Amino acid sequence: MSGLDKGDIAVLGYYAEQGNRELYWNYLANKQGNDGYGLLALGVVRNDNAPGATANAFAESQARRDGVAMSERQWNKFGIDLMKSDFESRRSYFDNGQPAQALNLPVKDVEAVHDATFQKHHINPNGWTPRELLDAARRHGGEPEAEKVWSMMLDNSALGLSRAGFTMNDVRKYDDAQLDAMSYIGRMTAARALAHEARPIADPERIGDRSVYYERDARTGKWTNWVDGGEQTIAQPVRDPQQLRELDDTRALRLERQQLREQFHPEDQYRHQPILRSPQTLAEADPVRVGPATAQAARTSDPSEPGHPRHALYQQCAAGTQALDRQLGRSPDADSACMAASVTDLAARNGLQRVDHVLLSERGRTAQPGELVFVVQGDPKDPAHLRAHMSTEEAIRTPVVQSFERLAEFDRQQALVQAQQVALHQDVHQQDAQRQSAVPRI
Repeated sequence: MSGLDKGDIAVLGYYAEQGNRELYWNYLANKQGNDGYGLLALGVVRNDNAPGATANAFAESQARRDGVAMSERQWNKFGIDLMKSDFESRRSYFDNGQPAQALNLPVKDVEAVHDATFQKHHINPNGWTPRELLDAARRHGGEPEAEKVWSMMLDNSALGLSRAGFTMNDVRKYDDAQLDAMSYIGRMTAARALAHEARPIADPERIGDRSVYYERDARTGKWTNWVDGGEQTIAQPVRDPQQLRELDDTRALRLERQQLREQFHPEDQYRHQPILRSPQTLAEADPVRVGPATAQAARTSDPSEPGHPRHALYQQCAAGTQALDRQLGRSPDADSACMAASVTDLAARNGLQRVDHVLLSERGRTAQPGELVFVVQGDPKDPAHLRAHMSTEEAIRTPVVQSFERLAEFDRQQALVQAQQVALHQDVHQQDAQRQSAVPRI
């Protein structure tokens, strides 16, 4: 009979007590008959594949919306708390004579473990990526429907949570009054955009994203912040004491985790084989860039978050899109989410400071009704109003993640130009000061 035995419980309990997340989930991922959850969790622990990085970005975004700022060490503590709660749930099933459920927890128990951990850290439990979708599935068809969704999420051959089409199709299927489909899809696709920029968290000497990161010089022990605008890189030494303390603490944590990877339980039957690799590793998806020139562009982020500089613009575009839906007698859906993201990018690129209206074209000499979508700053009847337009078809067919990536790239280029201007101004100021100091004093 498949499931956990007494020896498995002893090994898992040891890893949980030691805070050894990677070996805990590696053991479960290797266990014959496992459902794939352990392998999915390894990607989260290491942040080294699309599903794992998406889950981490989604949780961090929820934490920021809740006003909770957590360091990498605090998120590691979050992961340890979750692992310990997960183990208690498995041990409970084992003690009750249910070894199969101990190996493959029912999704209601997996959700309960996540709920308790998020609440312990004062974060809305909806920060767990599939929670809202699972709850919607339950409302649609009870616990069997939730288990069906969970099984598809655990299918690593389908990339789990990173399969955008799968998620959107299920959101459409289970959409109801309690599931804000537009918001959920927007947050999911924004998390995927962040995941694309994510860097595995195993390297203690290089901390950050693929877009912007901090690198420690092994000889001097000093940290440098690297930013890559695509065609040009900018490097700045890190001098802020608080930031230096945070970088040193994160480095220390990663070194601790490297040591834990070697501390196998003597009865771990998988200790003589390599730790399982995450499927579809992000580091393998892109060519490795070496040396200090692997600077990074500013981080892709989610305009729906209150702290994002484009948040107000996105909110205005989303409100305008929802108003269009009401006028057309339709409920917000994936097309609505795509349009809101598309017109946010459109407005930003055309220099609009705000969006007062989102309108569809009427019949005219150059456009058919609804053929174009407009973003308008000001009163449309005022000759001084500003506007921009794009194809409605393009707006609803462009994935949210693609619009967010385009917007992020635009903002990165703008930030790079500003940084160059600041650097130029500082150089001029320094040269002036040097010339003045060279003038003989009487």
